[in-house]
Amino acid sequence: MGALDLRFIGHATVLLELDGLRILTDPYLRDRLGPLERHGPLPDPADIGPVDVVLISHGHPDHFDRHSLAALEGDPEVVVPHGLGRTVRRWLGTAPVELRAGERVDVRGVPVEAVRARHWVTPGGARAQPLGYVIDGPSRVWFAGDTGRYPEMGELRGRVDVALLPVWTWGPHLGPGHLGPVSAAEVVAQVDPAVAVPIHWGTLYPRRLHRLWTGPLIQPGDRFATATSRLAPRTRVDVLRPGEATLVNP
Repeated sequence: MGALDLRFIGHATVLLELDGLRILTDPYLRDRLGPLERHGPLPDPADIGPVDVVLISHGHPDHFDRHSLAALEGDPEVVVPHGLGRTVRRWLGTAPVELRAGERVDVRGVPVEAVRARHWVTPGGARAQPLGYVIDGPSRVWFAGDTGRYPEMGELRGRVDVALLPVWTWGPHLGPGHLGPVSAAEVVAQVDPAVAVPIHWGTLYPRRLHRLWTGPLIQPGDRFATATSRLAPRTRVDVLRPGEATLVNP
């Protein structure tokens, strides 16, 4: 496992720096989304800096946002599920890489494989099946996207050094097609990564609800760490709040 700089920007947005490559997952950089408001620092594209690769897991607006993609610095290669390419071309005027589960692309010398995710597709939206991605660099990173459990997750065992796992959603209730703190810890036990980082929590939450009901906003990361220590004690959990970073050493 090679060194990996990892910054949790918030929600499903993570900046990865490995072997000179800067990868950003599901960029969402706005301060609100409909009735949801952002908690934690508002991301500044200048602070993020130039990006080489953007990985999009699916077409929901908290993961696939025109404003956020257009604001990024650099000239990133955008990788999307098959079916979202037309939208990216309309938004940015550039052709993305479209993948289906099981397909791979080599991005500046680093192989990236699309893997399955179990999540729902917006009725009337692009029929693009949600994906996760395995980045096969010096550190092998699994960005699970937004997903519930599915049987084939166990096939990733032995292929993952660092797992970026969603552990909640954007509101007070978990809802279908999502992992929670305990089910995400059960996935860690299946896959056995060296390090797990909880994502998709602590960022977007209904406006003013945090004054009445803070638990679903602030607790999922720590609950995931507690469950993982019990179910998968060999895996180290790095719980990062939005804006925080860690260095994963070999």
